[in-house]
Amino acid sequence: GYGTEDIMQRYPGGAGVFNKYTVELRYPLSLNPSSTIFVTAFAQGGNAWGRARDFNPFDIKRSVGLGLRVFLPMFGTLGFDWGIGFDKPEFYGDKKLSNYARFNIVLGFEPD
Repeated sequence: GYGTEDIMQRYPGGAGVFNKYTVELRYPLSLNPSSTIFVTAFAQGGNAWGRARDFNPFDIKRSVGLGLRVFLPMFGTLGFDWGIGFDKPEFYGDKKLSNYARFNIVLGFEPD
């Protein structure tokens, strides 16, 4: 639901502290060793702060989404995620889904 620029725009030089919570549910569609396929549902929350004294573990940007993962032994993970960020300013005004949803592609490994 969020890109790096959405969270980090307040800190152009980089944030000093970050916090992230993740819950993911995976359901296997195929457990074939030559191409393992999973569908995923996830919920995430996180934020970044410039200084440690500004850290607040309850001040988080929340999102939920769905994804698909295909593991190919010679390539790694190929994934597609679609998420919705609930704490974007446009969520409360404009109700167009395209303004607060985001699509991500995972190639080779899954980022934390």
